[in-house]
Amino acid sequence: MPRSSSEDYVDRFLAEYAAKFQVMADPLRLKIIILLREGEKCVCELVEALGQKQPLMSYHLKVMNEVGLIQRRTEGTWSYYSLNQDVQEWVQGCCRFLTAKDIIDEHMRGEDE
Repeated sequence: MPRSSSEDYVDRFLAEYAAKFQVMADPLRLKIIILLREGEKCVCELVEALGQKQPLMSYHLKVMNEVGLIQRRTEGTWSYYSLNQDVQEWVQGCCRFLTAKDIIDEHMRGEDE
């Protein structure tokens, strides 16, 4: 039996959520999120605050950026990072979707706007 577009949407939606949770499962990345809740930081500030080497920090920031948890702003040769959204609100929002029907209904409301 062929899959419906709603089933495909639910699978994509859940895959995006799972990717963010996987990224947040790392203690160093959680520390980065905590620091970025205070506001935008350059890589050098994060390196100093967390006592990590710059290449390692850049790797973690890249991974976090790829899943949409943080955003990057470049000014000359400096890179600045900030939260893309309030992570606490995002996690609480995840808990709102209890069934595939809830996810589809939310998606349909978004298309109507």
